[in-house]
Amino acid sequence: MENRFTVKDLMLFVFLVVIIIMLALKMVQDDRQWKNFAQIQDTLTAQARQMRTISDAIAAGVPTRAGNDTGGAATGVAGIERFKRLAAARKQPGYATGDWMVDSFASAPPKLNELTAQDIYSRMVYTRVLESLAEYSFDTGKVTPVLAESWEQGADGLSTTFKLRRNVRFSTGDLFTADDVVYSHAQNLNDKIADGRSREYYRKLVRVEKIDDHTVKFHYSESHYENFLRATSISIHSKEFLSKYSDEEIRASTALLVGTGPYKMPDPTKYTPGDQIVLTRNEGYWGLPGPWDRMIWKIIKAKSAEEIEFRNGQLDVFLPEPEQHIAMTNDKALVDRTQHLVYEHVRTGYTYIAWNQIRSGTPTVFADKRVRQAMTLMIDRERIVEELFFGFSSVASGPFSHLGRQADPTIKPWPYDMNRGVELLLEAGFTKTDTGRILRPDGTPFEVEITYGSGSDFLQKIVLALRDNLARGGINLKLNPLEWSIMLERMDSKDFDAIMLGWGAGGLESDIEQMFHSRNIKEADNRNAYSNPALDALIEQAHITLDEDARMKIWQKAHAILHEDQPYTFMFRPQVRVWLDKRIANVQRIPIFGINYASTLTSPLEWYVPLQMQRKR
Repeated sequence: MENRFTVKDLMLFVFLVVIIIMLALKMVQDDRQWKNFAQIQDTLTAQARQMRTISDAIAAGVPTRAGNDTGGAATGVAGIERFKRLAAARKQPGYATGDWMVDSFASAPPKLNELTAQDIYSRMVYTRVLESLAEYSFDTGKVTPVLAESWEQGADGLSTTFKLRRNVRFSTGDLFTADDVVYSHAQNLNDKIADGRSREYYRKLVRVEKIDDHTVKFHYSESHYENFLRATSISIHSKEFLSKYSDEEIRASTALLVGTGPYKMPDPTKYTPGDQIVLTRNEGYWGLPGPWDRMIWKIIKAKSAEEIEFRNGQLDVFLPEPEQHIAMTNDKALVDRTQHLVYEHVRTGYTYIAWNQIRSGTPTVFADKRVRQAMTLMIDRERIVEELFFGFSSVASGPFSHLGRQADPTIKPWPYDMNRGVELLLEAGFTKTDTGRILRPDGTPFEVEITYGSGSDFLQKIVLALRDNLARGGINLKLNPLEWSIMLERMDSKDFDAIMLGWGAGGLESDIEQMFHSRNIKEADNRNAYSNPALDALIEQAHITLDEDARMKIWQKAHAILHEDQPYTFMFRPQVRVWLDKRIANVQRIPIFGINYASTLTSPLEWYVPLQMQRKR
């Protein structure tokens, strides 16, 4: 049969040729569009850097062609107290902006939503995005203005009037006004959004009154030495942004984060727990811009893996466990290309074991203080400091730092005394078998389940040491390591025998109300249902004592009660061990705060990387 090239075949051939030509033209067009897009991106990046340079010049008070129409910035924000240290760094010969700062978290924050987040990791993120009315100064330790320009205390001590900074914008472009302050405080007291911890902390700040667009007045229900500090510590959110969401949506969201700070989330509404966290520069920031273009936190659960990342240059900051630190200091090649510091400061927190006194509505054996005292006496904390911390820690005697004035210097930590611990248990109605096992008053073996965070080999070593200690006294310690998100749920439900956690010191003076006042058993941070009316009275007395010297004497009496009652076994105050990539410049030791970087304060970042040493731009 003869093959013929028909008209139909010709039409099909022409059609295919046309398709090929169209595809080729499309590829050429796409290539041109991509080149144009790349050029636009390069132009925008260059313009952003140019605008940053102009902004920097304006901030420093240098005249520019833009004239004087930038409001308060034109007078030079470099002269504002909170930017003085950064302004001094910017005058150093090698100062440059750019590069990415890469850190890590041992657990993924469940939320990046400041109104509902409860953990230290989320706080380390949102303090780079959100700002408050004022903050602590690194140099003086006193409160210095941020979003407020000035303030005036009421003569009766029951109000503070704040003058707000003008020409400040959120990263969305919306202007910051008094409405945002009023709104932010209202959300902290909104029981459909904020948890009991937040509502309790701010409960004496009963109302924020808008005087005008740039003036607010805080009204307090009663005199309290921390009223002003609590007012200035409120993270300011954008009303324009957040008010679009219902209370239920805000409560449920993993991320709703828009602020006036130097950094922002690429998408303030999207965060998946476990993902790498990235903040980018807020190009419209009102103050002196931070040195870094990006701040990144990786989720690395194992310290061994974190060390490998640091050694390979994939992390800029690493806080090693004591044993790791010792090994790293013996590695000359690593020491030569890094920098490391060990320090303690007044805000260094403490670890503790909380003994739950009421579980499922029923008092436990830990409701008897003799049992709590016995548990402390049977734990050899000094040996743990020596063998596991290699001396990079001290045994805690209570909730107050020994570097501050709140702690009674005459109070020493309870010693390790196994025999006295067993004696106290027998006095409390326990019995001891011929084999040395301790039985509860009801005749059942004395077993205690301790709940703690999983993923840390070092913490696991501490818990194993605790188990060995208590086993020698006839007590079986059952281990219950949990992921951080589950730990938070367990804390909220108060469903545990004992729980091992840590507290950080938020300020230079620690108010212990939220964790030890009986008022906070139900909703706030009195997780182990501890109650002592004498301590409650001292806390309340301290709150209304405005004279600092007199207040310190009251706190010292509170220290004595807590030492006697042992609601916690106060464990350790670890020293900070931090290793940094050597390319990071301007790392300084300073009084009070230890070094010039506080991961949970909004203080401007002063560390930078000289241009020739930058890796990512």
